[in-house]
Amino acid sequence: MGGATTRIWRGERAAARGGVAKPTRPPLYLGVMTQNDLFADQPAPPQPLPFADYAWPADPPAAGRIVIVGEAPGAEEARLGRPFVGRSGKLLDETLAAAGIDRSRCLVANVFRLQPPGNKVGHFFASKARAKREGLALDERWGAFGTSDRLLAAYSGELAALAEGLARFAPAAIIALGRTPTWALTGENRITEARGQRFLCRLGGAAPVIPTYHPSFILRGQYGLIPQWRADLEQARDIAAAA
Repeated sequence: MGGATTRIWRGERAAARGGVAKPTRPPLYLGVMTQNDLFADQPAPPQPLPFADYAWPADPPAAGRIVIVGEAPGAEEARLGRPFVGRSGKLLDETLAAAGIDRSRCLVANVFRLQPPGNKVGHFFASKARAKREGLALDERWGAFGTSDRLLAAYSGELAALAEGLARFAPAAIIALGRTPTWALTGENRITEARGQRFLCRLGGAAPVIPTYHPSFILRGQYGLIPQWRADLEQARDIAAAA
């Protein structure tokens, strides 16, 4: 994983491969943003949604723990009450095993434990114009998702719960599957540029975040990216093994 090449990425000097890139927005570390701050003043979600909680391992390793974070549950995940089942889960399991990662010993989570209508993660966000028009409260602390959307304050508790889960599990490495967890964990939006790099986690802790592709993206005809995807997972494995 060595190499001495340093590159400029989105206005900041990323660490040489094997280093850790800084978030491009002020981080919300738990040492600064306390649990009380994270959970304070959160309005109730506007409508009840199907729920799938994190999958906590029954036998986590004593050291070198890995967290896998996706976006939000789909219908099958919500029905069974756990993340990454169905076709995406099967592909994830196979690729994790090929990369030498035992899923059963990882914490597997989603940024949002709620299934959005139509499985559209955009349900949890709104532009400032839409929020003003519809009287919706935004949580500006998290920055833009995409070009202009912001997190709806009604769903801030989901990011707070993820921060709490990470603090409780104390991972050595965090795998972000797709753009939504990459944004939630680092503030970055461009998954194609971010994948395979290491980032500080803005939710706190010392574990680096390794963004990579979501299995549903691979299943949409992107099978040629599986070697890259597996290499990203192997990088997380190696970081955890060295912890």
